[in-house]
Amino acid sequence: MDKKLVLIDGNSILYRSFYALPPLMTDIGEYTNALYGFANNIIKVINDIKPTHLCVAFDVARKTFRNDIYADYKATRKPMPDELRSQIPTVKEMLKLMNIKILEKEGIEADDILGTISSRFDIDTIIVTGDRDTLQLISPSTSIYFTKKGISDVKVMNEKTFDEEYGISPDAIVDLKAFQGDTADNIPGAKGVGPKTALELIQKYKTVDGVFEHLDELKPALKQKLEESKDLVYMSQKLATINKNVNIDCSLEELVYDYPFSHDVYRFMQKYSFNSIVKRKELFVVNEVNVKDKIEYIEKIDNKEKLQNAINLCEKSGVFAVFYDKNQNLYFGTKDKQFLINAIPDMFYMSSLDDFYALIKPLMLNEKLRKIFFDAKFAKHMMWKYGVEVKGKIEDLSILAHLVEGVAIKQDDDVLKAPLYDLNSPITSLFLAYENYLIKLKNLGHEKLYYDIELPLIDVLFSMEVEGFKVDRNRLDELGKQYQDEINVLVAQIYDQAGKQFNINSPKQLADILFDKLGLPHGRKKSTSVEVLNELAQAHPIVPLILRYRKVAKLNSTYIEGLKPHIDKNDLVHTSFKQTLTTTGRLSSVEPNLQNIPVRTEESREVRSVYVAHSNNHVLIDADYSQIELRLLAHCSEDPFFIEAFNLGSDIHTQTACQVYGVLKENVTPEMRRVAKIVNFGIIYGISDFGLASDLKITPREARRFIDNFYIQHPKVREYMDNAVKTARDTGKISTILGRTRKMIDINSTNYLVRSRSERAAQNMPLQGSAADIVKLAMIKVYKALRDGGYKAKLIMQVHDELIVDCPLNEVDEVSQLVRECMNTAYDLKVPLVCDVTTSYRWSDGH
Repeated sequence: MDKKLVLIDGNSILYRSFYALPPLMTDIGEYTNALYGFANNIIKVINDIKPTHLCVAFDVARKTFRNDIYADYKATRKPMPDELRSQIPTVKEMLKLMNIKILEKEGIEADDILGTISSRFDIDTIIVTGDRDTLQLISPSTSIYFTKKGISDVKVMNEKTFDEEYGISPDAIVDLKAFQGDTADNIPGAKGVGPKTALELIQKYKTVDGVFEHLDELKPALKQKLEESKDLVYMSQKLATINKNVNIDCSLEELVYDYPFSHDVYRFMQKYSFNSIVKRKELFVVNEVNVKDKIEYIEKIDNKEKLQNAINLCEKSGVFAVFYDKNQNLYFGTKDKQFLINAIPDMFYMSSLDDFYALIKPLMLNEKLRKIFFDAKFAKHMMWKYGVEVKGKIEDLSILAHLVEGVAIKQDDDVLKAPLYDLNSPITSLFLAYENYLIKLKNLGHEKLYYDIELPLIDVLFSMEVEGFKVDRNRLDELGKQYQDEINVLVAQIYDQAGKQFNINSPKQLADILFDKLGLPHGRKKSTSVEVLNELAQAHPIVPLILRYRKVAKLNSTYIEGLKPHIDKNDLVHTSFKQTLTTTGRLSSVEPNLQNIPVRTEESREVRSVYVAHSNNHVLIDADYSQIELRLLAHCSEDPFFIEAFNLGSDIHTQTACQVYGVLKENVTPEMRRVAKIVNFGIIYGISDFGLASDLKITPREARRFIDNFYIQHPKVREYMDNAVKTARDTGKISTILGRTRKMIDINSTNYLVRSRSERAAQNMPLQGSAADIVKLAMIKVYKALRDGGYKAKLIMQVHDELIVDCPLNEVDEVSQLVRECMNTAYDLKVPLVCDVTTSYRWSDGH
C-alpha cells in the first residue's frame, strides 16, 4: 500500500466546527459542538482519503516570531470564545485515544508545523485546512483539502487547480499577500492596493522583487503607492511566508494511527452522547481483541453441575465480576467466561433462588478472592435477602468512574455502554471498564480516595441501610391530621378572600385570581413563584394565606404522605445512600430522602419528631460537626483571626460581628451576631452583593459594605478565594484537601451569570467537598469503633455534617464519648474539629 500522509490544521478545523454547529452541551453544561464537528471531520478524512499516516497541528499561543517582526500581527483578531477554548483539552484527549499524533510548539504557528512536516517526508501529502495561507505549500507531492462552508464542503487544491484559479505558482502566494495584505492576520500589504491589482502584478512580474524592478512600467498613481509602501510590502512578505524548517521532533513512524478506533475511543464517543458516531460499528474494534476467538458468550446455568463448574472457575481465577441487570438477572464470571442466573425462579432449575444463593455463598465469603461489581452495595443488598454476605476484596466500578470523571454516575448505562455490552456480555464489559478506570484513577492520584474512603464506606452505608430508622406511626398520623386540618382551614380562607373557589395548585388559575380579579401588581409573565408572592405579602391578605398553604401542603405531601410507602412492617424506613450523585463528594439519600428535612424551624422539629430510637430502652445519639466549613476555611486560608478564634474556642460569629461593626464583644447584639453569621457562611458560598442583600433584607450597597469590611479584616481569606478561582481557570478543575477533583467547565464562560456561578462553585467546592470527605472518614471510624468494640449501638443516619447512632441506654455514656472522639480526630486540621453531641428518644429533641 502506498504511503499517504494527512496533516490537519487543528485550530482551523476547530473554529469551523464550532461555528458550523449549534452550541451542543452535555447534561452538566460542557460544550461539545466543536468536539463533535472535529470528530466527524477526522472520520471523514480517514474514510475519504484513507491515509496511512496522520497528525494534527495546533497553535499554542498567539505571540510568535512574527510579532517580533510586526507587533500588530494578528492584533485585530478577536479572542477565542471561552465556549470553544474549553473544548480544546477534550479534543486533544480524543486524539490521544485515537493514537493520532499532536504537533504543537510554543512560539510556532500551526502553519509552520504543517509546512515543515509536509516538506520533510517524500510521500504524498494532503493538508486539511480552511486557511488560504497554506496554499503556498502546494507542490507536486502536496495538495490542500480546503474546507469552505462548515467542515463538509471541501475544495481540492493541487498544482493544476491552483494554476487554473490564480495563474501563478503556489509559492507566489506570499508575494500576492505582500501587496494585497491580509485583514484576518492584520498583515498591512501595500496601501491602496487590492486583491485584483495585486494578482495582476504577480501574474505579470512573478515576484515582489520583479514588481519593484519594473515600477517604471506602472501607472504613476500605482507606482507612487508602491514606492511609499515598499517597506510594508517586504515586511508583509516575511509575515506571510510559512517557515518550512522549524525545529520540531517527529519521525514518519510516529504518524501511524489506530483505525478502526479502539474500545476507549468508542467509550469516549458514548460518554459525550455522539450517538450517530457510536452507531457506526465499523469505526471501532472491540477492545482490540477478536470477540469470536477470545470471548465465550454467556452460558445460562440450568443445572447444578454447570453452577459448580462456574463457581470453581471463579475460585481458580482469583478474581471474578458480578452484575445485576435492570430485571435483577444475575451475571457473574471471569473475564473470558460469563454465566447467567435468571431472576425468575420457575425458569431456574432449582426450586427457588435460595438454593442457588446457598451454593454461591462460599464464593462470596471467600476473602482471598477479588470481586468486581458495578454497584457493590446494591449487590450486597440483593444477596443479603438470601442470607449471603459478601466479604473480601471488593471493587466498585461506579465509584471508580465517579472519581475519575468527576460527574454524577446514576446507572450502569452511564459507564457500561461498550461494544461488548451491546453483545450482551456485561461481565466482560465490567472487566474492561474496570481496568480502564483503574489506570485513569492511578494517573489522577486518587487511589487514597478510592481505597481509604469510598470502598470502606460501602460496608458502613450498607449497615446503615439495613438497620433503618424507626418511625413513630402514631406521631406520623397525628402530624398528618394536624397538617390536613390546617390545609382545610387555609383553603376556606383563601376561597373567602378570592370570592370564589379555584384550583390553588394551578399557577394559571392562581394568577387569574391575584392579578386579574384582585388587581395585584405583576410583571409581564404574571409569575406566582414564592419570590414574587413574598414581595406581595403586604399587598393583600390572600397572599400570606397562599404562602402558608404551599408550605403546609409541601410538608404533608413530602414528609408525611410521601414517607408512608417506605415504612416496613417493623416501622422502619431504609433510605439508600448514593456515593456517586454529587460533584462535591457529598452523600445523597434517596427513597426516601431523609437529608432534605428543613433544619432549625418549627416545621423541621415537627417532621423530625416522627423519627425515634429503635425501642424504648434505646436513644438517638446525635453528633453534629460545629461550623466545619468555616473551620476548613480557616485551615485552607490560614487566616490568623479564624485560626486563633477556633483554637481558643471563641464564638466565631460574635468575633466577626465585632470586626464588621467595629464594636466591643460586650456590645454585640443578637441582630449583629445574626448578620455576622450570614456574612461568614455567605463568604464560604461566594455570596454576591444581591444574594447577601436578599438574605439580610438590606440594599446591595449595604451588603457590599459588609463584604468589603469582611475582606479588609481577612485578606488571607480574600487571597484564598481568589486563588481558588485562578486555579479553576488555569487548570479547569478544583480539588478538596484530600484530592477529590471537580471539573469546572464554565469557569471561563463569556456569559457573566454562568461564569459567576462557576466561580462561586470554585470557591465553595474545596470547602464543602473537604467537609464531605472528613465526614466520611468520621463515619468509617465510628462504624469500625462500634463494631470492634462489640457495642450494640449502630450508626443509622448521616445528614451532611450530622451523624446519628441508635444506642441502648446502657451504652450511652461510652458510645457518646466514642463518637465524639472519632469525629474530632477524623482529620488533622490547623484548627480543632469539634462536634456537638446530644441524646434523645426523638430526633427532634436533639440538635
